[in-house]
Amino acid sequence: MQVLKDELRQAMLRVAQNMFLDPGYEKTSMKDIAAKVGVSVGNLYRYFPNKEALLESVTMPAYERLLELMENSEEISADRMPMILDQLESLLAEFLREYRQSLLILLYKSKGTRQENIRNEFFDRFVSHVEMHFADHNRKMSAAKQLNSDAARPLAIAFLEGYFEIIRLYSEEEQIVQAARAYVTIWFSGLQILL
Repeated sequence: MQVLKDELRQAMLRVAQNMFLDPGYEKTSMKDIAAKVGVSVGNLYRYFPNKEALLESVTMPAYERLLELMENSEEISADRMPMILDQLESLLAEFLREYRQSLLILLYKSKGTRQENIRNEFFDRFVSHVEMHFADHNRKMSAAKQLNSDAARPLAIAFLEGYFEIIRLYSEEEQIVQAARAYVTIWFSGLQILL
């Protein structure tokens, strides 16, 4: 029995990630990946039973980390905004160093796989998060100052779409972090008026 080597597995993941991003998952074959890594197709299959399993190995760490970041976000208040922006900047920089390409594959290059609807899953989870904040706000406010929960979904989706667009448009970490910081500042400045 051949012993699987972590170094070779990591090389396979790196090549697959690059190829799934460009030319894309649908246009990349296991044969293409094996050739680029310099191994036989059979050897590639020893590590990954099929192309979709390879895709999941490339993308699921980004998926899980982004969900973790979404679930661990704190309540937003005007007095905590500078601290939240600093935390966001730090988390975003860390996330981008590790997961930018994987996230782009999930969002834009996973058509025809079990992961092609993950974008909607991100939206649904973030909508729930925004609805929770709306409900918390509404419990504290008079009827005249309540937020209509019907706005939670479009707001959540619009926010995430903008965030994803920043990650798609820019490849330099510093540029993404600065654009995201400005984006979040503008969004939350607007929300502070409502809250």
